Amino acid sequence: AVNISAHTLYTWNGERRKYALKPLTGQKDFKTGSIALRMRRATDYDIEFMEKFSEKKKISNKSFPEMPNVGTTLKSIMTVHSKKELKGPDKGKTKYLIRPEPDPKRAEETSWLTKEKIEEETMRPSYNWTDIGSGNLGKVFVEVLGCDNLPNLDAAGTLGDKTDAFVSLVYEDCSARTDIIADCLSPRWLPWMRRAFIFNMMHTSSQLFLAVFDSDENSICSHELVGRVSIDISNFRPNSVYELHYKLYRTAQCARKKNFGTIKIRLRLELEDERTLLLSNFKWPQSVYVNTDRQKDYEVIKKTVEGNFDMRRYNPLSIYTFIDELLENLTLYYYLEDAFANLIFWRGKSIFSLPVPSYSTRSFKWVDVGFPIHSSVAFICAINLVENPELLPSICFLCIGWLLLAREEWRIKNPNPWAHCKSFRQLLSALILGKSSMEPLKIEPKENLEGGLNSWDKRLEEAEKKAKARAEKYAREQLQYLKDMEVIGDSNEDLAAREGHGFPTISLAGFPVDPKVYLFPIQQYLRLACVSIRVLKNIIVWEECYLSFWIAVISFILSLVCFLIPWGFVLKWTSRIFAWVAFGPWMILLDKFYINHLTEEEMTNEEKLEHSNKTKKWLDEQKEEAQLAREKASKLRDFKQYMFGQRICRVNILKKDRYYDVPLPTSSASIYNPKSKSLGELAMQEAGYHRNRVNGQQLIGEMIPKIYENPSTEAPTGRPTKKTDLLEKGSPASFYDGNDSYSAAAIKVGSIIIGAGAITWFGVPLFLYLVRLLLPE
Repeated sequence: AVNISAHTLYTWNGERRKYALKPLTGQKDFKTGSIALRMRRATDYDIEFMEKFSEKKKISNKSFPEMPNVGTTLKSIMTVHSKKELKGPDKGKTKYLIRPEPDPKRAEETSWLTKEKIEEETMRPSYNWTDIGSGNLGKVFVEVLGCDNLPNLDAAGTLGDKTDAFVSLVYEDCSARTDIIADCLSPRWLPWMRRAFIFNMMHTSSQLFLAVFDSDENSICSHELVGRVSIDISNFRPNSVYELHYKLYRTAQCARKKNFGTIKIRLRLELEDERTLLLSNFKWPQSVYVNTDRQKDYEVIKKTVEGNFDMRRYNPLSIYTFIDELLENLTLYYYLEDAFANLIFWRGKSIFSLPVPSYSTRSFKWVDVGFPIHSSVAFICAINLVENPELLPSICFLCIGWLLLAREEWRIKNPNPWAHCKSFRQLLSALILGKSSMEPLKIEPKENLEGGLNSWDKRLEEAEKKAKARAEKYAREQLQYLKDMEVIGDSNEDLAAREGHGFPTISLAGFPVDPKVYLFPIQQYLRLACVSIRVLKNIIVWEECYLSFWIAVISFILSLVCFLIPWGFVLKWTSRIFAWVAFGPWMILLDKFYINHLTEEEMTNEEKLEHSNKTKKWLDEQKEEAQLAREKASKLRDFKQYMFGQRICRVNILKKDRYYDVPLPTSSASIYNPKSKSLGELAMQEAGYHRNRVNGQQLIGEMIPKIYENPSTEAPTGRPTKKTDLLEKGSPASFYDGNDSYSAAAIKVGSIIIGAGAITWFGVPLFLYLVRLLLPE
């Protein structure tokens, strides 16, 4: 038992304390047991939580709304979804029934619309938004506009029943979904429908997952996946509006032979502070999970994130897929061959803009000049390394950073504007100045489609054909070799097993053995290797642009540090000290007075006890750390299951898919030009007007954790509004510059105080002196 006074308990504030258990009166003291306790005074939230817990009521935090009843198959067959207008201004045109409902404000006018009118209405701004998530680094505004050419997945499709489409969205610790558009293969979500979402960002590498499903809410079957897409938002720019078109595939883990329609969305990015965004990457992204209660909702989330092919489960096909992916990486050889040839033969040229005087206009004009900067740097490094071998560490780090810069330049030169990434210069300016030099992006539909884009694709296709031809040639040579060896009797290989499919039966001592015992560990190792290569590849090719930037910066810093270190002097004296200390005759004294005493036979009881206590203390510390980690993880899991649901789906933060979805050439980007608003309108918008706030699943706190809640308004404390640049001219508070950081605001306030003090100290006596001169007594 443990006896703790009430006064001691009242002083606790949730910290974990450990006590040794003492025996009751008359009982034996074993001196081994202990108990760990946490305690603090209960808050109002704790009392409310425990009351609901005792009543077995869950905290409501639904991100999935109740799915409406879209009707039975018979009702879908009997419903008329299109009609031909016989009179009025649209006479002769086909009109379509708006599903699930018309605009409540214009019910009669929007019940039936022509195809052109539907497209026009689709592009209008959304009426209501769902603000969801737990992050504070920025906001991702997403509007699901529509899909095209979806397959018909309903069983009664031949009778008129078609796919009942809805879109599921998953971002970090939250999930959402749109309304259901019944019986339509090219659905459109209109502004009054549930289609607009604001996701709050926790990490820069997070992907936005979208998936289109055929709703089967009225049956016991799961919602059927039509196709999915993962959107990398890390290279999107703020103050730009993107209209993105993507092909829908059912998996991103293995070969994608067929797409299942396309999806169109509108996306915009708002970043709070770009320097903070950059610095947040020093914290390694933690695992993020989404919990839900219903099995159908769990399967929707899981398929949205991973697709319909689970590579973690045992499947012989997965082994073939991983091996195929590893062989596919051999195409890297052709990229290296091309890069090495450009480097050695001084072919590659970087474009620089230089001012050149123009005598005709008597001014300067900027002229693009090509210079082989990479070959020049390689030449300088090589000749310096030969003459000064001690520069090897510095040059190695320099090469890592320079390789990343070269790969970043390669991406920026890509004629496909959707393959570009944030540049090193832009991210460096954000780090130093606190604001990036990136201008809002403008991309026209099908930009560079006919010119460089096709030639670039052709170049990549030729490299892939060479790699495939080489692999096929090697396979034919190996097969012919085995056949030749079998003819001469020197091979026992089973050619049928190699030419066939599947795995042969394994038997030991005449008893068949499940191949899973041997193949599943191989599958796991192959998966680990493929995922590791994907992450490394993404950093090298600037898919993870923020991580690539930091690795390049750290490499350049280490290169400079290593350059300043006199490695020749350090290595020479380190070798001297090691030789003199480790091989000198005084090692006899070390052996006699210390090494021999380390043996168990010559150790005294006190030394043995001291050594044992040190070892035990170290082991106890390690056990306690592991126990604390297990306690925290177990408690967090149990609380999340209680609050959000028993079923857990993991959401990847770092990009780990084999294939990545790139916007189609029909996508576009434009500059975001919001309308000016009065102070009242802007304050209401920032306070959440026309927005439905749904908290994410991030928990904070130690004993009874609670859901992390974003501030109720975007405006910081003490300021009338956050975005003062959107205020109308002449509006109250339009003169206020709300873009100051806390440090800048503190400097300004401090400057005012110091200035006021200086004026008071020097100005008042000077003023009195002048008054006395002008007004003598």
